[in-house]
Amino acid sequence: MSGFVSGFVSILGRPNAGKSTLLNALVGSKVAIVADKPQTTRSAIQGVYTGPDCQIVFIDTPGIHKAQTAIGKRMMHSVRSSLDERDLLLYLADATVQPGEPDRDAVSILRHVESPAILLVNKLDLIENAERALPVIEFYRGLHPFVDFLPISAQSASDVAKLRDLIRARLPEGPQYFPSDHVTDQPARFLATELVRERILQETEQEVPHSVVVLIDTWEESDRLIKIFAT
Repeated sequence: MSGFVSGFVSILGRPNAGKSTLLNALVGSKVAIVADKPQTTRSAIQGVYTGPDCQIVFIDTPGIHKAQTAIGKRMMHSVRSSLDERDLLLYLADATVQPGEPDRDAVSILRHVESPAILLVNKLDLIENAERALPVIEFYRGLHPFVDFLPISAQSASDVAKLRDLIRARLPEGPQYFPSDHVTDQPARFLATELVRERILQETEQEVPHSVVVLIDTWEESDRLIKIFAT
């Protein structure tokens, strides 16, 4: 398809930077759960956007952190795996948080990666003045040679459209890997367990959310209804 571009783009960043919110906005469909707890995303989740002249395969990743538990180590392995053979990386930073040493450590994951990376400073809608994002931008640009940067709000349709255009401009000509109606690689049962876990994350506090695993017991489909029983 002459003029058609496609590619694989990983979304990276520290916990609670808004990666899953951005993925859902870029894809235009809810494929990843969202909560205000760190490490909500436990594994790499794929979301696909297909436009008239492009197909972008996004990979959402767990938040970059110093892993001290078995699940944390597995999550960080998932992050590192998402860096390999990508056409582009999006590094998401939180405009509402003053960056420090943990952020410096997180960006170091890009040190030996050949894929170009764009810096996104997110949550502009939560700060009074967009100029407050400038020191955050300068901090991150001093840590890594990002090929571009963009202050955004993942909640803003215009910012998301601007970001899609920026990504599209950096992708090579390529095939359409998936059908036009394909939005994620995750099966329906996985999405169901994630939606249950999302609600538990929203309704519980302290140590409880991160101890939660959801298992499907039975799945009953009829013409009008899907009944899901889960533990």
